[in-house]
Amino acid sequence: MKLLRGLVLLCALLALPVCGPAQAQIFMSPEKAKQVGAEEHPKILKEFGGVYDDPEIGAYVATIAGRLAGQSGIPAGEFHFTVLDSPVVNAFALPGGYVYITRGTLALANNEAEAGAVLGHEIGHVVAKHSEQRYDRAIGTNILTAGGAILGSIFLGQGAGDLIGQVGSVAGGAYLAGFSRENEFEADLIGLRLLGHVGYAPIAAAGFLQSLSDYSDLETRIAGQAGRDRTMDMFATHPRGPDRVQRAMDEAQSQPAHPIYRRDEYLDRINGLLYGDDPKQGVVRGNTFSHPDLRLSFTAPDGWRIINRPDAVLVRGPDSIGQLQFDMERDKRKRDSARDMLDYITRSWASNLRFSSTDRFDVNGMPAALAASRIQSKDGSTLDVRLVAVRMPDGQIVRFVISARPQSMAGIEPSMIRAVHSLRYLTPDQAKAIQPLRLKVINAQAGDTSDTLARRMPAGNFQRERFRVLNGLREGEEIRPGERVKIVE
Repeated sequence: MKLLRGLVLLCALLALPVCGPAQAQIFMSPEKAKQVGAEEHPKILKEFGGVYDDPEIGAYVATIAGRLAGQSGIPAGEFHFTVLDSPVVNAFALPGGYVYITRGTLALANNEAEAGAVLGHEIGHVVAKHSEQRYDRAIGTNILTAGGAILGSIFLGQGAGDLIGQVGSVAGGAYLAGFSRENEFEADLIGLRLLGHVGYAPIAAAGFLQSLSDYSDLETRIAGQAGRDRTMDMFATHPRGPDRVQRAMDEAQSQPAHPIYRRDEYLDRINGLLYGDDPKQGVVRGNTFSHPDLRLSFTAPDGWRIINRPDAVLVRGPDSIGQLQFDMERDKRKRDSARDMLDYITRSWASNLRFSSTDRFDVNGMPAALAASRIQSKDGSTLDVRLVAVRMPDGQIVRFVISARPQSMAGIEPSMIRAVHSLRYLTPDQAKAIQPLRLKVINAQAGDTSDTLARRMPAGNFQRERFRVLNGLREGEEIRPGERVKIVE
């Protein structure tokens, strides 16, 4: 009923020209905007896994976006459209016409009009110069979007900031921190006009945002609110959506006579799309993280949330009781000069800390060490930390940082140390066996239901709910024989 109401109310706004609205003064010139976008582009690629390695998908998305951009009043050649190799559901724009959409967003969309709605919204930000406005307000500041998880920048001293990858370390953090509700509404209006001018069904925007809301709610249920990392997802970088889009659609009164959805073509194009983690960045299966290229794996405690970021892995406990962070030493000179792992921790990794205790031990035959300290975080609170370094058989050094409030450390430390001791060096065959998951589009057969098809997906909790969210099925809806649906294999 909500979607029907939005359809009836969809607006005269589609007949209006798409042009830059009245806005706050902007000091960034077009040349400066292009320069900023070009400078931030490689940083965004690093933070979000790089460009998705499928030229056909990239060209298809650029075609959809190009149709919309052609109606924007800005030459289509001024835009740069990129599909990011990231499973998170997000899309955003930087100055200079740089527009990004993740493969996770493409997987969630169910037709070309929905994907177009996301791209049209981001083109709307470009038309309205919202990123330029944010940049002007944020000059000289670092907007840290990774929250208090970035221990490297809090206390580990010079050279330690690379412990955890952080969007906030680049100017792009200013754009990923989220626009105002009015900015978002303005981008909605422009995006809906673009959809209508091209012939896409504008109501697809509401359909996608409902799927996005369902996806976000499910992820929150799976992770538990305290353990959820929303640094880079769409509701972290955009105000919560359905009510906002309804406001835009309430100003509408018509839509194209024969609205375009292109569901079958879209499903054909995303059939085989990489789903979830890319093995090149490591994969999470249940509560185990594995990396085939680095030939390692470790297992988190039950009930803890593994968050796989491009530069590091975070493991967060329920109710914010503590956190484990994992990465590798990237400086070859530091790796080669370390006499042993305790020497590495105290003289190279964290020489500025005072340690209350230290210990040398082995992890599955690999030399390791632990050093304990108490530090003050930037917000003035006290944290107990345990730094662990392990030398792998190939000479690499892997690092764990265990952190918690002093009153919580004793409760979590045993399980965190067990996680460290679960670290394994994989054989070539074990590493080769780690394969990615992919979307598969199938035709539902007689007798198929959400339950039966969900059981064909990888084992785990919430299989049925994942299947329904992936296919945009609302409460009370069920699949029909012959209907095309997405599963994960």
